Amino acid sequence: MLLRTRAFGAPLDPLLVVAAVASVGTAGAAAAAFVDTRRRNTVEELSERVAVAEGTLDAAHGFAVARLDPEGYIEEWSDGAAEIFGYADADIVGARLDALYPEDDDKEAKQHLQRALRTDGVDIDGEFQCADGTTFYGSGTLSAVEGEESLLGYVLVVADRSEEREHVEGLERRNKQLEAFASVVSHDLRNPLNVAIGNIGMAKSREDDADQLETAEESLERMERLIEEVLTLARQGKDVDEFERVELEEVVQLAWGSVDEMWAQVEYDDLPAVTADSERLRRLFENLFRNAIEHGGDDATIRVGMLDDEGFYVEDDGPGIPEHKRDEIFEAGYTTGDDGTGLGLAIVQSIAEAHGWEISAAEGANSGARFEIRGVQTLADVTA
Repeated sequence: MLLRTRAFGAPLDPLLVVAAVASVGTAGAAAAAFVDTRRRNTVEELSERVAVAEGTLDAAHGFAVARLDPEGYIEEWSDGAAEIFGYADADIVGARLDALYPEDDDKEAKQHLQRALRTDGVDIDGEFQCADGTTFYGSGTLSAVEGEESLLGYVLVVADRSEEREHVEGLERRNKQLEAFASVVSHDLRNPLNVAIGNIGMAKSREDDADQLETAEESLERMERLIEEVLTLARQGKDVDEFERVELEEVVQLAWGSVDEMWAQVEYDDLPAVTADSERLRRLFENLFRNAIEHGGDDATIRVGMLDDEGFYVEDDGPGIPEHKRDEIFEAGYTTGDDGTGLGLAIVQSIAEAHGWEISAAEGANSGARFEIRGVQTLADVTA
């Protein structure tokens, strides 16, 4: 770290630097205690505080820290800044702040300097330019450092938030697409489908072409199931906004009670509480249970268990899933039966991903199919 007590020709109070870091990232918790500390008067105490502040900044990986003179020219450049922006110290020291902004944003750099001077600090969120001409989305703080009689300069702290921004924008786009898709399916297909089913019912009552009408009715009913599954896929795929405490054993029991299990049975040991959306988690189990019975038979035995506190699994004693098919089975439309919609496991995957979990297929203890869901937060040690 290049920030030292010689900065600005006078001791640089580390409180200002640490406060800037605290506003933009994970170093905030470590730095917060300094902000409330009163200024020390002795050289020894000040030196100790500087050393602690610099240590905190050195530990704050992923942050660019730069010192600017009163005119906005860069005078010192941290290792983190070189890593994020791609400028070596010798290439950027002496350049104005606007060198870090896109070419058409030089006015914004000047505005940030003016606002920082008026308010002692300004939050920055926007595009920054790297040495190779590419840009990234960053957030940070530009803080003015005032002396007793004049402006000493500025401290800039920036963190690269590009991945976070891309993730958020991607989720927003996906949710909008899912909403639009669900609306089209619901309004453009469901209404004429209901009319067709009603007319077929009236025609059957007159016994006109009963066999053909029955076949048509079965096809329309299949369309109805498909629409329901597609709508479920769209709605269940939205990210979970609110997690709640859910008793896993209770959800398994409720899901099993809604499945036409015939002679099949489900087994499980003590299951802990987890954080999840209870309704979507129940749908996940329902689909996995139905999948096990569909492929393992009416007398299938299904087991639910934990994965060393990393998540849970659902496995059966059916024929299992060939290794080369274990990724393909989650694709929408994939089915090995004539009556399936091919969306059951796609819905399971969308529910898992909406929680931030990972799901994979494997071989079960009895060579059957096994589905492992990882990344689940368990609450085994938390009392209700």
